[in-house]
Amino acid sequence: MRLCAAPPAEDLEAVDALVDELFDLVEDIEDVSDRGMGAPAELAADLLEVVGDLEEACPPDVNWANSEKLAGKWLLRYTSSKTYANNLGLTGYARDISGVATTETFMKVQTQFKRLVYEETLQFEKGSIASVFGNFAGALCVQVECRWSETRDGVMAVESQRVVVGTNSWEPADRQDKAVRTLGAARPVYLDEELLVMRSQPDYIVWVFTKP
Repeated sequence: MRLCAAPPAEDLEAVDALVDELFDLVEDIEDVSDRGMGAPAELAADLLEVVGDLEEACPPDVNWANSEKLAGKWLLRYTSSKTYANNLGLTGYARDISGVATTETFMKVQTQFKRLVYEETLQFEKGSIASVFGNFAGALCVQVECRWSETRDGVMAVESQRVVVGTNSWEPADRQDKAVRTLGAARPVYLDEELLVMRSQPDYIVWVFTKP
């Protein structure tokens, strides 16, 4: 079941077709890029067009922030964010720490108490000093614990509070806080049980999540 402002029955088939097309484009982009980083311009433009059509055909319900469909763990499949690409992920640690890669980005949403955790899977290059020394030694992932709220214009505003890596934790430094904020003011434009599509400003920045 979709969470949108009750499209006419005759439009439901068109919505399903757009969702299928979006999934096809995401899979095509995954074949040639990492979560959209380095995606061919033509495929990125096609995906943005489909997102616009989907938003128009099935706009999100005003109660999306309280929906059970929003709650749970989401996997980022695609984004057109240049900041995300420049940081090699959401937290920026893959760019800042030699020998470290963040290969997957998850978003865990809790709706009742408005909590959220971003999680990025850690991968270390062979011989990486970070894998054996310092805060990242032996860790499987980096998490950013946050709280979120819905603004009056329908944005999911996220405030990061703590970074957790293994048994270590700290308040996010300015560099990481700024990196995470690239997804900190996104607006849901489509939501169902398996798919969450969001937009950031400028409006060409889109985020496509699916349930893992």
